[in-house]
Amino acid sequence: MSLKLIEMQIALPRTYEAGKLQEQAQQRGQLHNDYAAQSVQREEDKKRSTVLKQEQKDRAHLQQFDQKHNQSMYQQKQDKDQEKDKDKDKAKEQHPYKGTLFDFSG
Repeated sequence: MSLKLIEMQIALPRTYEAGKLQEQAQQRGQLHNDYAAQSVQREEDKKRSTVLKQEQKDRAHLQQFDQKHNQSMYQQKQDKDQEKDKDKDKAKEQHPYKGTLFDFSG
């Protein structure tokens, strides 16, 4: 099968165009893959930042809870200490075996 000169003039540019089209098709596929990878990367970054923000909120909430808990424990301790002091004062006022009642009737 031999090609004539005129057929060669048409065939060569068409093979060149076909090669270009095939290269463009391959690049298009690669571009789609790149865009998909970028969108996945963006979603992962968004999820990470959301998780980090949530962790920061949780930490702040836990710190506030700890502070409130520590304050309430401190207050309870102070209250117990005050009650002990009052009990000690009452114990000092009362004699252990004589009692505190006076009988004036007889």
